Amino acid sequence: MQRSGPEVAPPSRAATLVSDRSGSLSRSRRSSSNRRRPPVRRSRLRDVATALIAAALIAGGAVAMFRRTSPPIPVLPALASLGPLAPEIEDLVRQARESVAQNPRDGLRWGRFGMVCEANGLAGAARDGYTAATTIQASEAKWWFHLAVVEARLGAIDNAERDMRRAIELNPTYAPAHWRLGLWLLDQNQTEGAERAFGRATEIDASDRAGWVGLARVYLQRNEAARAAGLLEQLIASGAGEPYTLQLLGTAYRRLGRADEAAAALESGARGEARWSDPWTDEMLGFRRGYAALLRDATSYIVAGQFPAAIRILEELRREKPNDVVLMAHLGQVYVAAGRDADGVPLLEQVIAVEPDRFEAYVDLATGYMHQNSLAKARATVERAVSLNPSYAPAHETLGLIRWRAGDPLAAIPAFDKAIELDPRNARASVWQAMVYTNLDRGSDALAAFRRAARTDPTSVDAWIGIANAEMNRHDLDAAAEALKNAQRFQPDRPAVKQTAERLQSLRPVPGAGRNRPNQ
Repeated sequence: MQRSGPEVAPPSRAATLVSDRSGSLSRSRRSSSNRRRPPVRRSRLRDVATALIAAALIAGGAVAMFRRTSPPIPVLPALASLGPLAPEIEDLVRQARESVAQNPRDGLRWGRFGMVCEANGLAGAARDGYTAATTIQASEAKWWFHLAVVEARLGAIDNAERDMRRAIELNPTYAPAHWRLGLWLLDQNQTEGAERAFGRATEIDASDRAGWVGLARVYLQRNEAARAAGLLEQLIASGAGEPYTLQLLGTAYRRLGRADEAAAALESGARGEARWSDPWTDEMLGFRRGYAALLRDATSYIVAGQFPAAIRILEELRREKPNDVVLMAHLGQVYVAAGRDADGVPLLEQVIAVEPDRFEAYVDLATGYMHQNSLAKARATVERAVSLNPSYAPAHETLGLIRWRAGDPLAAIPAFDKAIELDPRNARASVWQAMVYTNLDRGSDALAAFRRAARTDPTSVDAWIGIANAEMNRHDLDAAAEALKNAQRFQPDRPAVKQTAERLQSLRPVPGAGRNRPNQ
């Protein structure tokens, strides 16, 4: 191996310096017998120096090579280049930016910077942050996922597909990566690829409705309306229905010529938007700041029935604004809806103490009292809500429930009537009223109310079960069977559906049972 440093000559028979008696220096050649041994200490020092020089040169070459092969450090965007920001957003972005500046080769810090920017609408800066994170921490699927989502939002769909496939390669078991890829492919009419992506999402997590809804969209795009309707009905039957599912079901019904059912499903589905499970996106949204944006997110979760997610956001906001009455009212409402009456009731009591005219809070508080079986307090509270706003339909519906539970069904009927008059789309109030009629042995009125509920919401299994039982009471077994079939389409395994089927079977004549037996 060639040395990297200068050659050092070994000791030889070269002339050496010797001293004569007079003290002058003269050169002479020593004989081999009298030659002095080379200085061992100096030789070793020269060898050590040579080794150190060589090591330094090798290390220098390694550093140079590292500098040539390692990715360049991305440039942080200036805070002023991001435009005007709300104070709380600006503070969060500044903190994330300073964290990256402390260690610009830390992929996790770049990823956090990207999430902060994405959560607050800074898509360009988010893309740059995620690009840096994937450059430094290339094996982390989450950064490729976020980068793909932002690229799709910015219109770079080819890059988005490429990077989402990279995320899937790194983490093939993360279902949201598959169904997001499926949505992009479907938008480009690549139905086969979309179907594979959605199907894989359902294989990974069968409880996540996003993959199933995606498959239904594929079927609709292929004009397979019957197949889409069947899948969506099963999805609703499993309890995974939400407004967006109803929108798609209404579209499928309309294409099948089922106009009345289509109109009802579309009207019911118009009240909300799709909210699907995606933990990585939820983590990113945790960096969102700004009161209005977070409150809007919480409201969307409430509409979708995702109460834990809504509670998490509202509790975070309340820590920042503990005396905000709107926040207290929303949080109290969700606590009660989620069955956390012990948390919701005291909070709602504070709300009406501060703002005694907030009629919605009275309705939520009355519901909490009813859950706690404090019926006298519940009735007085909801009657206060009705007096404050006589046109608020939920107040009348809640009044009907409280009267019914308190043992006054006749007084409950007009309260439900008023709720239905004020909000004809509320199928639930019609079902409550029909149940009251059933308990009062008013079969015709019960049947009419159940039918009205089914027209309003064709996916209401309670309505179809009620129709089936009411028709059996009238001995119209064919009509009962038709209603039961509708209930079975949505929730075939529900105990009430099975009990209704057993009752219908017991009422049908046994073949041959009525014939005269031949004489023995």
